[in-house]
Amino acid sequence: MDINKVQYKLIFPDGPERVLELHLRSDTLVPVAWLPPKPPEWAALEFQKCTNCPLKPNEHAYCPAALNLVKLVEDYNDLDLLDTVKLEVKTADRAVIVSATVQKALGSLIGLLMATSDCPHAAYFRPLARFHLPLATEAETIYRAVTAYAMAQFVRRQAGKEGAADLDGLSEIYANLETVNTGLSARLKAARQDGSIARSLMEWDVFSGMFPMRAEAVMESMRPLFSAYLSDK
Repeated sequence: MDINKVQYKLIFPDGPERVLELHLRSDTLVPVAWLPPKPPEWAALEFQKCTNCPLKPNEHAYCPAALNLVKLVEDYNDLDLLDTVKLEVKTADRAVIVSATVQKALGSLIGLLMATSDCPHAAYFRPLARFHLPLATEAETIYRAVTAYAMAQFVRRQAGKEGAADLDGLSEIYANLETVNTGLSARLKAARQDGSIARSLMEWDVFSGMFPMRAEAVMESMRPLFSAYLSDK
């Protein structure tokens, strides 16, 4: 079984560091040896269950997204989001070394953990996780999401299914993700785990809610770059 390894290292100015290593199956991006052997009560599916969750408790005892976040909550929930760290992200393809706030670093990591969970609403982001881009800007995230969605429609047509010609479906995906982010944040607060992870989830919540408006603006600004595709030559 081939493995993709992603390592996040947060190095603080006074010396200590936090290291998190995620091993993902190359074919499915499912985490290997990652889920907690004894999940906490707040990870149970029925504990503050998301309002749009389609999963059934007799088939899923635990929330897949919550399970993927357990280790992050246990090891990183005490951090100050405003602290600045040296962030090192290493994959088989590259190493990214930047200065960033803890909030930006955790937000990037949460995005990867959500996309590689078995949450049916986050599964649409797995192609983006395959080409994980740490600390992606808003424009980069929107471009990657739109192009992945366009490729998904091509894949659907290749499979004999109908493919969308607009982004309404992508907006719906982000609307569902917004509900999931809100639900996960509420889940952590109800479990008295209202720390840096819950607050980082709320930042994702804001972005998800603004996606349709921001996507339109970003695509409009990039339209001139696609002039070659509009040529009749």
